[in-house]
Amino acid sequence: MDNIHVIDYTVMSVYILGIFILAFYSGKAKHGANLIQDQYLAGKSLTLMESLCSIIATEVSALTFLGIPAYAYGGDYSFIQIYMGALFGRIIIAFIMLPKIYDQGLTVYTVMAKLGGEQGQKAIALFYSLNKFLAVGVRLFAGSIIISEFFDTSIYMAVAIICIMTFFYTLIGGLKAVVRTDMVQMVLFIVGGLTAHYLIPQVAGVSWTELMGVASSADKTSFISFANPLPFVIGVLGGILFDMATHGVDQDFVQRLTANRKMKDAQIAIISSTFVSIAVGLLFLGVGTLLWSYYQTNVHPGVANDKLFAYFITHHFPVGLKGLMVAGVLAATMSTLDSTINALSATFYNDIFKHKTKNIKQVQNFYKRDTLIITLILMLIAFIASNSEELLLFGLKITSWTAGSLLAVFFSVVIFRFAKLRTWNVVMAYIFGALGVYANTFLIEWDWNFNVYIGFSLGLLAIYITEKISSRNH
Repeated sequence: MDNIHVIDYTVMSVYILGIFILAFYSGKAKHGANLIQDQYLAGKSLTLMESLCSIIATEVSALTFLGIPAYAYGGDYSFIQIYMGALFGRIIIAFIMLPKIYDQGLTVYTVMAKLGGEQGQKAIALFYSLNKFLAVGVRLFAGSIIISEFFDTSIYMAVAIICIMTFFYTLIGGLKAVVRTDMVQMVLFIVGGLTAHYLIPQVAGVSWTELMGVASSADKTSFISFANPLPFVIGVLGGILFDMATHGVDQDFVQRLTANRKMKDAQIAIISSTFVSIAVGLLFLGVGTLLWSYYQTNVHPGVANDKLFAYFITHHFPVGLKGLMVAGVLAATMSTLDSTINALSATFYNDIFKHKTKNIKQVQNFYKRDTLIITLILMLIAFIASNSEELLLFGLKITSWTAGSLLAVFFSVVIFRFAKLRTWNVVMAYIFGALGVYANTFLIEWDWNFNVYIGFSLGLLAIYITEKISSRNH
């Protein structure tokens, strides 16, 4: 692009070189004798700070970097309600769910199989993997949009560039490399958000306080209406169960806790991550607010809300900082992608294909193969999403469609202990849950925050019924 300077490319190049150097040195720390645990659980060596930063970096995708400002631009700060509810969800994860799974197996689905039987282990891992592929594949596409513009290339080439880089540094260093690069990437996208807060007022020629004041007077910074607090209550309640599903039963996040040196540190990390999440959420909501105030007195470029921040970066940010901001988007995308690749690889190895070998060479080959397959599937989904708005919307919402069912299986087997991990139980939990969410989305039309509650309740009911039927037959 004409408005991209060689300094911006230099900033991007330094960032890319840095993460590969970090991955290389992280990979050298592997012990070899315990390669499986090194690859998938970082040799149980994560510190509290590493777990905390990696949780935040995994949460933040390009949809956070570009989508949350778009949310605030078109609405208000009500998005933060979910993070507030997450605090209660993460307390439950820390003190009820984590003690059941910490040090009990390579993946959370292994723990479920230990307690409830191995028959349904492959089924629950497959359902989890399918959801993860779709959800992260479209996030990969979202992050590729600004990379495509920055390098003046096609969206397909941008997706391929991100996937190839992430594949190699994940392969080099395993989970340890993923976590360490996540720490760098977390700092980078936070710096990007803070930079936007400084530069938007500079471009506008108006102080930050004045821009925020204009937005506040238009009620753009509110997250609760005391005249009608029900939406706030629904949002907070939605965040509780949603977070229990995403952070308590999703291998992507669970491995950041179970790979910790001590369970106490993992508990502190998951609870304290809520407050960092709220701060990051407010940071990027603030970016959307500043953009809204700016465009009240300046000509709007005519792009969609979710592309507005990317447009502002490429057209108004100064040389060097423009490259830094694009690196921030790349960091957000790669930190989500690398976590997913490693989590799905662990699930492939341990739950779907159930490899038993301890041979180091074979383990390395399995890891390379699985990582390559996962990367290619994510790339394919991103390609499809770039040509289909319907699939994009589906991918963004799919977590709320399936999270309740996944949580129902976990609670019925691990917490309540009234069911076995049978394939039929898993299938019925997902069918009942999906039907309930479908009814809510297209028939009842309650708030989407109820999706996880409906899926969880109907999933538990389905498992209870199938268990009763099974016991009668035996």
